[in-house]
Amino acid sequence: MLNNQQKFAEYLQKLGMLLQESQISWDRNLVAQVENTQLLLPVIGAFSAGKSSLLNMFMGAPILPVGIAPETELATELHFAKEPWLQAIRHDGSEERLALEDLPQVNKKSAEYSHLRLYINSPALEAISPLILVDMPGYGSSLENHNKALSYYLPRGVHFIVVTSVEDGTVTQSLLRNLDNIKTYESDFSFVLSKTNLRATEQVQEISTYINEQLQIYFGTEKKIIVLGNQSANALSDLLGAVDPEYLFYSLFINRLKDQHFDLINQVNFASNIVKNSENSNVDALRALEGALAELIEQRDKTEREMNFRFSAPLVTRCINAIEHDLTNQVDRLAQLSTTQNAAPTLEREISDIIRGNLTEKIKREMDQISSELIDELSLSLAKNNAMMVTLDPNWVTNIAEKTEGKLKAVSSFLENMSSNFAAKENAGKYYRLLSTVLAVTTNVLNPVLELVIVFLPDILRLFSTSNAQERARANLLNTVFPGIKSEMRKALPAIVNEQLTILLKNVSNEFEGQINQQKTLIAGYQHEQAQQQDVINQQLETLQALLAEIKALATTYLYR
Repeated sequence: MLNNQQKFAEYLQKLGMLLQESQISWDRNLVAQVENTQLLLPVIGAFSAGKSSLLNMFMGAPILPVGIAPETELATELHFAKEPWLQAIRHDGSEERLALEDLPQVNKKSAEYSHLRLYINSPALEAISPLILVDMPGYGSSLENHNKALSYYLPRGVHFIVVTSVEDGTVTQSLLRNLDNIKTYESDFSFVLSKTNLRATEQVQEISTYINEQLQIYFGTEKKIIVLGNQSANALSDLLGAVDPEYLFYSLFINRLKDQHFDLINQVNFASNIVKNSENSNVDALRALEGALAELIEQRDKTEREMNFRFSAPLVTRCINAIEHDLTNQVDRLAQLSTTQNAAPTLEREISDIIRGNLTEKIKREMDQISSELIDELSLSLAKNNAMMVTLDPNWVTNIAEKTEGKLKAVSSFLENMSSNFAAKENAGKYYRLLSTVLAVTTNVLNPVLELVIVFLPDILRLFSTSNAQERARANLLNTVFPGIKSEMRKALPAIVNEQLTILLKNVSNEFEGQINQQKTLIAGYQHEQAQQQDVINQQLETLQALLAEIKALATTYLYR
């Protein structure tokens, strides 16, 4: 167990013991999450970049299939275990235990499974625990499997290893878009230049310098390029040595733990004010909270009725216009691709990647803004005519709003397994479990849209001949393909966006409602009769103040050192 993992687990265990006799509530699920979290490091790149070969060399055995054609069709997590075996996870979350030798056959039946977990008796895998490497389908794999793997691991990966072959000599537009997606999901990446044994040292240095300049221009910061030859047994070990699992784990949990700490302090202070209050004042406070709940529901229903014209329709228009803008900017390159042999699959992949890159950033930014507006609206509604609650806690609405926003804006590394059905295209866009954070809502818009893109793009691309000269192909893209995409997106996006915005509104409302009910519970739990002896009241206050001091001391020891 990592030092930070052990420290946070110990903190939560002590916090649980401290709070077990009190009325104060806290997120008990954090204990299991801290104790069981694994840090996923997806390895991404083109199928010919040498990802599987590097991973095989790292494990010291030819476990993963390699070849001149794409062999990895399912994302495969690499776990240490004394007894080797293969776990195949279906789209409904069920699991199937298989023999290690079944891996090539399982990859050929990729439509049946969402991803794989491979358990290997490898000292190298044991040494890097809790880092879990994930062999991802290359960009040469089927578009469905490529999208499926990215959709699942982009929100879950804590750090990405990006592999590009020295033979490519550059960072492609497609790869840059995927790096942008990684940044949108607030993760980072290490960049690997592979197969350097195939080029002279001077050439490798030139290519490395050029790629570094590309990344610096694109991301604004210098990125060290790690040069690896495929014949080195220590090729990945040196890279992983520069990835700090303590920092990754700390980053996953520290803000959640600190936010919870502040919430606990607010609850204890609120409880102290309840104890000081008279019986009549507490009855009035309960009545005020009942009124606040009614106002909350009324405002939520009003916002839901206005959702389409206020948020959904404008968002859809902005998204479609942004996609059209990006496609038009890439029209010359797409026209060139359309005149090459076997152009249709390449065009489908490029257009799908453009849509993914555009929507990922666009939806995330839009959802951040909309969620803030929804929180502000509900906060203003609650603040009206609730002077009684202000006497108990001057910041009661602000505390509710900030806690809600913190939860929604959190990077969710604890997503449920998404239920998807990429094989059944008639069900495209319907199989995504509802999640709570802004990033999760973003994913729930993006995934079904990409699934639908896979369905309609082939039909649109068949509307014009790929044997045309480049200039004619360019005109066909502008006049036929792009309008066709806009038309299909106009059909698909409104229902998906409206559904997810409604879910977002309900998530905000439910969080507000939960915190108001929490305050009601505190009032009921600490309420005293007016005739109660003063020494009992004093004892309650002393207990709460002692609890407050111990909560602060725990946080000082475990969270702020």
